[in-house]
Amino acid sequence: MNENLRHLRALQAFDETAIHSSLTKAADALHVTHGAISRQIKLLELYLGVTLFHRRPKGVELTKAGQRLHQSTRAAFSELQSGVLDVKRLHHRQSITVSLSTSLALKWLVPSLSAFQREHPGIALLLDTNDAFADFDASEVDVALRFGKPGWDGLYHERLKREELIVVAAPLLVGKRPLPMRAQDILGLPLLHDAFNVGWENWVQQTGLSADRINAQNIKYVDSAVLLGAAIDGQGVALARHLLAERDLNLGRLIRLDESSVPLDRGLYFVCRPGDQERVTVRIFKKWLKTI
Repeated sequence: MNENLRHLRALQAFDETAIHSSLTKAADALHVTHGAISRQIKLLELYLGVTLFHRRPKGVELTKAGQRLHQSTRAAFSELQSGVLDVKRLHHRQSITVSLSTSLALKWLVPSLSAFQREHPGIALLLDTNDAFADFDASEVDVALRFGKPGWDGLYHERLKREELIVVAAPLLVGKRPLPMRAQDILGLPLLHDAFNVGWENWVQQTGLSADRINAQNIKYVDSAVLLGAAIDGQGVALARHLLAERDLNLGRLIRLDESSVPLDRGLYFVCRPGDQERVTVRIFKKWLKTI
């Protein structure tokens, strides 16, 4: 056992070098020098009696022996990392790391967080505002709030909200036009386009008007919060997610132009590791989310 442990640092240096195919990048990842990585690999090769890498002009390449060893080290270090994260999560049971998109954080969750803190002062929330998919195996994320359709194999998920698109604009843009507005009058205003939730074509179909009336050459927005910001600024009419627009409607920054809506086949989902939904803090947070 002591002999194996003595080579743990060398195995880590080998594993990082195999991942990056570079001694320099492995050194950067482990915050050591290039020479330190090289010495560790030479010691490991000497101990095993095999060559693990072919040295190339632009890096290194695993030998067949190196490939076999890397299969084992990658699995071992991944399992070790997972175990460390599990212990860390258990130790910090009174804190929850939540992964969600920037638009959902800005337009829905953050404005209500003061209420959560008043109701549950002992629970600390860390918001990881990242539009990338949360990797539960390689991160400290406890909960992900995802807008989409279920397809997250191996994860617990529960729908929090249905979602639909509604027609909104700034009062300044609408002026003294009577509400609700007629569809043909709405199409006479500049339209703002959501690149992710394409809906104007579906909306026009509901009204019975021709899709030729839609000007699709305007700016398209990938971020829903930016789309709503443009609408609030009076730049045009947005077909926006109701959930994200609701606070701006309540504050009078936006107004709803008619009673139409475009249902979406996606919704807002609460996602976590199987079993974590029974953690007291996670259960409390999920119950609170359903109230906002």
